[in-house]
Amino acid sequence: MSYCYDLHVHSREVSPCGWLTIGEMIQRYKERGYQGFCLTNHFHQEFFIKTEQLSWKERAESFLMPWKKGKDLCRDDFYLGFGIEIRFLGNPNDYLLYGVSEELFRAEGETWITMNLESFYRRYRERFLIIQAHPNRQDNCKPAAAGLLHGMEAFNTSPRHDNGNEKTQNILMEHPDLIATAGSDSHRAEDTGLAGIITERPICSDDGLLRILKDREYLLKNKCMLLTPDLKPVGVL
Repeated sequence: MSYCYDLHVHSREVSPCGWLTIGEMIQRYKERGYQGFCLTNHFHQEFFIKTEQLSWKERAESFLMPWKKGKDLCRDDFYLGFGIEIRFLGNPNDYLLYGVSEELFRAEGETWITMNLESFYRRYRERFLIIQAHPNRQDNCKPAAAGLLHGMEAFNTSPRHDNGNEKTQNILMEHPDLIATAGSDSHRAEDTGLAGIITERPICSDDGLLRILKDREYLLKNKCMLLTPDLKPVGVL
């Protein structure tokens, strides 16, 4: 048996561009045959502006709320990972964070967007994974230095952007130590279930996700195609 997980999903409770609630997103992915996804809501200046009347404790709770609610909804039959899509002040690049603990986010997350990638990577590179999202998205993002990342999103299937996936794949092939990921970047119903990873064993925790990514024990799903972590095609769905 194989298992399918999406690594880039948003919900409207936190991400202003999201159209679906966490409950609606979970239901949609179950209907698509997925066994889970990482909730990677936007954590950037707009979130802080939207919540400017709140204390950091209240802000953190607001950000965590859809993930915690989703965990209650799906219980043990669906993996819901806690991820973050962070954007630092003064730079348009986005980075997907996997393996951040709730405790660390509450304790230190308040200052994260005021950092830059270099200082952030040096401080947290041993704590969780830092993956650049859609590094070659047209008119938006630029690839960061490979030495300041654990990986890059090889496939981003958002239909409303030119994501430059081929350019990103070329960078990943030049830097085989980087982890290649895939995600639907889901905001709306039509976005869901277009990309992700396929594994031979279930993912039951964020630590389990990190082990699978670090050990390259997965296939990349790009719409109907399957590829190895080093981007070699192996079949179709």
